[in-house]
Formats: sequence, C-alpha cells, structure tokens
Amino acid sequence: MKKALVVRLGAIGDMVIITPLLRALGEDGHSVTLYCRKGADDIVRHNPFIKKVIFHDEKMTYDEFMAHVDKLGKEYDKFINLTGSIEGSLLASEGTPEFDWPKYLRHSQFNVNYYDRTMMVGGYPEKKGLHGELFFSPAEEKQAREFRKKHKGKFIILWALAGSSFHKAWPYAEQTAKAFLDKHPDAMTITVGDELSVLLEWTHKQAKSYSGIWPVRKSLIMTKYADLVIGPDTGILNAAGCFDTQKILLLTGITPENISKTWNNVNVVTARNVECYPCHRLIHTLEACPIMPGINSPICAANIPAGQVYLMIEEVYQKWREKRNGNAISRDESNSCRRYNRALLG
Repeated sequence: MKKALVVRLGAIGDMVIITPLLRALGEDGHSVTLYCRKGADDIVRHNPFIKKVIFHDEKMTYDEFMAHVDKLGKEYDKFINLTGSIEGSLLASEGTPEFDWPKYLRHSQFNVNYYDRTMMVGGYPEKKGLHGELFFSPAEEKQAREFRKKHKGKFIILWALAGSSFHKAWPYAEQTAKAFLDKHPDAMTITVGDELSVLLEWTHKQAKSYSGIWPVRKSLIMTKYADLVIGPDTGILNAAGCFDTQKILLLTGITPENISKTWNNVNVVTARNVECYPCHRLIHTLEACPIMPGINSPICAANIPAGQVYLMIEEVYQKWREKRNGNAISRDESNSCRRYNRALLG
C-alpha cells in the first residue's frame, strides 16, 4: 500500500479543513500518517482514513521543524506539508509585508476557499466544493442523544464565544442571547469555548455555561445535535459546517468564500460599513486592529448588528417550532417581534 504523510500544525478548524484531503488520500489507496500537535488529533479521532499519528515536538524551532518533516517525508510515497497553506498564504500575519498591503490587494489574492486550497496543495485541485467531516464513537453518539433527551422540547442553541484572534469575539452575544431567552421559555443556550471564554459567558435560568468544562469532542458532537450553532469563525463553527445543523456565522476578518460557501444551512453576518472588512489578517494584538470607542472591541465585530442576528435566531426558532408543534406564530405577532427587536438591539 502507498504511504502518505500529511503535516498540519493547527487547531480545531484547521483539522476539520484537512478532512476532505484525508478522505481523498485514503480512497486513493494511501495509508495516511498525520503529523500534528498534541491534542489536535482529538479532532480527527475515529477518522477511518488516518492510520497513524506523529506528534510535533514543540521545542523545535521553525527551521528545525521544516528540516525534520522534509527528512521524514522522504520515507513516504506522498508528502504533503500544509504549513502556511492558509496562514501566511491566505491570512496575513502581523510583521509580514502582506499584513500591510492595501486591503484590495490582500482581498484579490486571499479571497480563496480554504478547503479548495487545501485540496490543491494536497494534489487534488479538481476536487472542489467540499466541506469537512467528523467521526464519533457509538458511546459519544449515545451521550449526545441522552443530553438531547434530557432537554427534550427545548430549542438548543450552541454558542461558540470566541476564536484565536481578537476580532473573533462578538460583543453583543450576552445581550442578544438574554433578549431571546427572555422571550422564549422553551429555548436554552449552551456556551462553549476555552478557559478564557468563561469571561464572556452569561447568567440566565435558561443558560448553561460549559466553557473550559466540556472536553472538545463533546462540543464538537453537539454541533450535530443542537438546533442552532452561533459564533465567529472558530473551530466549533467549522465543526458545525460538517453537518446540516442550522448555523449563524459571524464573520469579521474573512469572507463566506473563504470558509462557509460549501456549508449547508448557514446564515452569514458580516460587519456593516467597515472600511477594513474583510482584512484577511491574523490579529493577535489590539494595536493592530481599529477599536470601537466605548465598547473596546474591534470595529468589525462591533459593527455586526445585534438586531440582524436576533432576527436570524428568531427565524430558525420559528421554523423549529412549526415543525415540532405545527403552530408558527402569526404574521402580526412576527411583525411586532421584528419591530421590537429592531428598537431594542439596533
């Protein structure tokens, strides 16, 4: 059997994005070895197209790492190094010349679908329009179904609070969630994220906070079992893109072309009237991003309108309620709701 080595040092979203390539290699007769960071293999656990995992030594310098994987790759029939295939080539990092390019130039070069680019770098340029896939054990599926059964009759919103860049946190999440929960007693929110995301969680009788508590795979599988997933361009939203779950994606630095054009059941909201959107940048310091006065949030995040997001949640909820109970709200009530929320949330 042919052997292939795939190198990808990335987090949740990066691992999801490479899954179509792993399938293509497996179906092409390759025994695939994945070289990744420790913990990243959690994302692709149970993937039948991975035969072996090698963990990266974090003590290596970049040059040592590149020399190491180049040498390692010589032992395989096919060597695919995805380092820089998105970061650096489709997302400009601080300190690089591309970071300071005019926005139109970055957009003209970087407005490329991440899944398509990964397939091209992997040697399958003809395979376009794909999205990710995740695999779970029977025990994980059972646990998720039991969680749903425990909250039977509830409209479950899984809310991813923040991503790896400063602009991947929406400042109106708590305000919007509480307004929706106050109106709908049969709805609940589940907030997920890392330990820092705890600072963004809210208290409400219909809210459950699991940031820093749920293991990553529980958050991943719940993107399949929730009624709606909301959040910025994070690994959790990339995971939700694997399934037909309804999604609301809040984009700040990139475009639907980059990440979500092949997802099913996704509504995308972007910043309004923000000159720097889409920046196609990796932002790691607040100094590198224009800040909205009084909110202390990047202007791209602060200019995603809460009213628009609320109405999208309401629309998904009404379809869920109609399907479940056969009793959608009346047109008059719906119009009244829309007027109320525009006034409340802007």
